[in-house]
Amino acid sequence: MNLSSGVVTGFLLAANGLLVLYITINLFKLYYGNDWEGLFEAITGYGLGGSSMALFGRVGGGIYTKAADVEADLSISIWTQALNTTISMNLKHATTTPFNSFLLHTRFYSRKKHHKSPTFHDAISSFNHMLHLHHPPNIIHLNKLLATIAKTKRHNTVVSLISQLEFKGTAKPSLITMTILINSFSHLGHVGFSFSVLGKVLKRGFVLDRFILTTLIKGLCFKGRTFEALNLHDDSLSKGFSFDEVCYGTLINGLCKMRRTKDALELLRKMESGVWGVYVRPNLIMYNTLVDGFCKEGLVTEACGLCSEMVAKGFRLDVFTYNSLIHGFCGVGRFQGAVKLLNEMVLGGNVLPDVYTFNILVDALCKLGMVLEAKNVFGMMIKRGLMPDVVSHNALMNGYCLKGNVSAAKCVFDRMLVERGVLPNVISYCTLINGYCKIKMVDEAMALLMEMHEKNLVPDTVTYNCLLDGLLKSGRNLYELDLVEAMRASGQALDLVTYNILLDNYLKNEHLDKAIALFQHIVDVGISPNIRTYNILIDGLCKGGRLKAAKEIFQLLSVKGCHPNIRTYNIMINGLCKEGLLDEVEALLLEMVDNNCLPNDVTFDTMVRAVLEKE
Repeated sequence: MNLSSGVVTGFLLAANGLLVLYITINLFKLYYGNDWEGLFEAITGYGLGGSSMALFGRVGGGIYTKAADVEADLSISIWTQALNTTISMNLKHATTTPFNSFLLHTRFYSRKKHHKSPTFHDAISSFNHMLHLHHPPNIIHLNKLLATIAKTKRHNTVVSLISQLEFKGTAKPSLITMTILINSFSHLGHVGFSFSVLGKVLKRGFVLDRFILTTLIKGLCFKGRTFEALNLHDDSLSKGFSFDEVCYGTLINGLCKMRRTKDALELLRKMESGVWGVYVRPNLIMYNTLVDGFCKEGLVTEACGLCSEMVAKGFRLDVFTYNSLIHGFCGVGRFQGAVKLLNEMVLGGNVLPDVYTFNILVDALCKLGMVLEAKNVFGMMIKRGLMPDVVSHNALMNGYCLKGNVSAAKCVFDRMLVERGVLPNVISYCTLINGYCKIKMVDEAMALLMEMHEKNLVPDTVTYNCLLDGLLKSGRNLYELDLVEAMRASGQALDLVTYNILLDNYLKNEHLDKAIALFQHIVDVGISPNIRTYNILIDGLCKGGRLKAAKEIFQLLSVKGCHPNIRTYNIMINGLCKEGLLDEVEALLLEMVDNNCLPNDVTFDTMVRAVLEKE
C-alpha cells in the first residue's frame, strides 16, 4: 500500500527498514559468530518486538485521539450541565404558549424596521419553542436568537442553549453557531474550551475564516495572554488569512493593558503600512486606546504627539481622548496642563466634559491637598447639570480624610444618599474607615464596619487592613475584635499588607519567635516579601537583641531581589550603634554612598549620638 499510494514515502520507509535490518544482523553476528540458528532466533525476536511496539503505538495513538475528542465533548457537556438549574429557571419564567412563541418568532424577524429587538426572556422562549418543533428549525433563525442573548452578556445561557441544540440534533450547528459558542466561552474566560470548539469546527469540515480566528484572539487577550494572541495572528497570516480593524483593535488593547503601548503603536504602524499585504486604516478607538495607554504609563508627551497625528489625519478628539489626557497630566503632576485641556473642551464647545472628566480633576486636586479647589470643581459639575456619582463623592471624602478633616468627610458621606440619592459602596466605607483609623478613632471605624454588614456590603481586604493598621497604631490588641478571623470567614484573602501589619504587631509585642514563624509562613504560601516586610523584621530583631540574625537577613536582601532603602540602612545603623560597632557603621555608610542611597538627618543623628555616648 505504501509503495502504491505514496511512492517517495514508501521507498524511504522500505529502504530504512532494510538498512536497519542489515545493521542489526551485523551487530548480532558479532555476538553469535557462526551460530546461525541463534542469530536468526535473535533477529526473529527483534522483529516481533518491533512489530508489537508498532501495533501498540498505532492502537494507543487511536485511543488517545479518540480520548481527546471525547474529553473535549465531555468537558463542555459537564460544564454546561452545571448551568441547567439556572437556565431552567430562566426558561420557566420565560415560557409562553406555542402560539405566542410563534408570534414572538414572527415579530422578531419581520423586516419592518420599527419592530424592536427581542428581549432576553423572549429570545429564550422563542429558542425553546423552535427547538421542540416537529420539523427541523432554521439554524439561521436560531443563530439570530443566540446572538441576541449574547448581546445581553448572558454567555452562560448561550453555552447551555447550544448544548441543548447539539443534544436535540434536529438542527446542525453552523459555523456561525460555533463562532458564537467560542465567543461566549472567551467572555467567560474559558479559553481552553474555546479551542476545543475550534477542534470540533475543523473536525466537522468547516472552513476557518477571520471571524472565528478574531474571536479566539479576543479570548486570549481577555485572559491577558496577548503574546499567545499575537502568535496566533502571525501564524494565521502565514497561512493566508487577513484581518480587519476589529482584530487589530483587540491586539492593540491587549498590549496597552500589559503596559506595552510602544509595541502596540508599532503594531498600528505595520497595520496601516500594509506590510502584511492588506492595508487597514486605523480608527478613532485604536488611537484612543494608544493615547490612554501612553498616559497610564506617564508618557504624556508621546500621547500629545499621537493626538496631533490624529488631528492631522482628520480625526476629531472626543471626550474619551480628553479624559485620558487629563488623567495622564494629573498623574505626572502637570495639573496646569490638565486645566488647560478642560478649558479647551469647555471653550471649544465641540466636546463637552462628562462626570468622569470632573472626577479626574476632583481626585487629582484632593491628592494634592487642594480640597477647597476640589469642592469648587464639584460644585461646577452640578452647575453644568451633571449629577456627581459615587466616585465623585469618594474622591472628595478622600481629600478631606487626607487633610485629617474626617467630620467633613462624614458630612459628604451622609449627604450622598440623603440629598443626591447615591448609594455608598465599599470604597466609600473604606475611605471613611481609613480616615477614622488615621486619627485613632477605631471605635467609630468599627461602627462603620458593622453598618456595612447590616447593608449587605462585603468589606474587602483593604477595609480590613485599614482597621488592623488602626488598631496597631492606636496601641490596641490586634486580636481583640477577631478581625483576622472575620476576614477569613468573609472569604477575603490575607495579602502582603495584612501580613506586614501582623508581623509588626508581633515584633512590637516582643513575640520574636512568632514573628519569624509568620515570616516563614509568608514565604511558604508563595507571597514575596517586599522591602517593608524586611524592614519590619530587621527592626524587630535589632530591638529584640538579635543583631546577628538581622545582619544575616540584611545581607540576603540583594539575593532576594529587594534593594535596601534609606529606612533599611538607618535601622541597621541604629542596631550597630547600640552594640557599639562603629567600625561596621562606617563600612555600612560607605556602602550606602556606593549604592546611591544618600544618608539623611536620621542617619547622622543616630551616628552622632552613638559617638557621644561612647566618649
